[in-house]
Amino acid sequence: MQVITPLFNLENFPAEIRALVPCRFEGRTVGAFFLPPRRAVTDVHGLALRALAQGRVLILYIDGLGYSLYTRARLPFIKRTFLCTPARTAYPPLTQPCMASMLTGVWPDAHGVLSRRHHKPRVPSLMSVPGAVLVEADSELLALEKAPVLTLPCEGESVDAAVLRAALPFVCGDAPLVIVHFHGLDDMEHALGDDASALADKLTELDEAVARLCAAFHGTAIFCADHGAHGSAGSAGHGAFDCRDMFVPLGEAVL
Repeated sequence: MQVITPLFNLENFPAEIRALVPCRFEGRTVGAFFLPPRRAVTDVHGLALRALAQGRVLILYIDGLGYSLYTRARLPFIKRTFLCTPARTAYPPLTQPCMASMLTGVWPDAHGVLSRRHHKPRVPSLMSVPGAVLVEADSELLALEKAPVLTLPCEGESVDAAVLRAALPFVCGDAPLVIVHFHGLDDMEHALGDDASALADKLTELDEAVARLCAAFHGTAIFCADHGAHGSAGSAGHGAFDCRDMFVPLGEAVL
């Protein structure tokens, strides 16, 4: 059985250790966490609802930013502002199941989004909040209570720059809950691997985009990711019970 921590896969680990917490999926154990973090991506849902009682909420969602990459990356604004800690994510660590867990507060066996082929959670999501806005790239990844705002890059513009451009008016407006989903890092990891130096320009772009959104916003901001990725130079993937896939950064700040 694979045993993982936020930063390490543990080999030949004795299964009888009491500090192991199993990860179950569709009735089977896929692996175990050793002393798992107290936080999980499902916490995003509760954090957002509690913060909405005090004012506006901005969820900054970076696709593919695992906790291992976060610790190696140069992200000065994000690290200074959010002081993120590791959070376990959903299994399988794919965008649709993990995003559904973030937005519904429950694990895949409860919300029913078990793979990339499933798109409609069977429980309410944060998009049921009146006036909530989700800004996406060019595709609707989940069938939620309200359709997302989709964006297309202009000539010479990155996919994340397009999302930033589309999100800024909502962040500056009066929507009570704004969810901004940046997808470009995940796309680059599939092509370049999870080496922080190879991804440095994209990470800098995301750090600066988050800084711009935070500068325009007053309220509670939640910084999160759906899953990480593992691989070598030239390619990376995700979907395995691996520490690089299964742990992500999670933080919050009052702006």
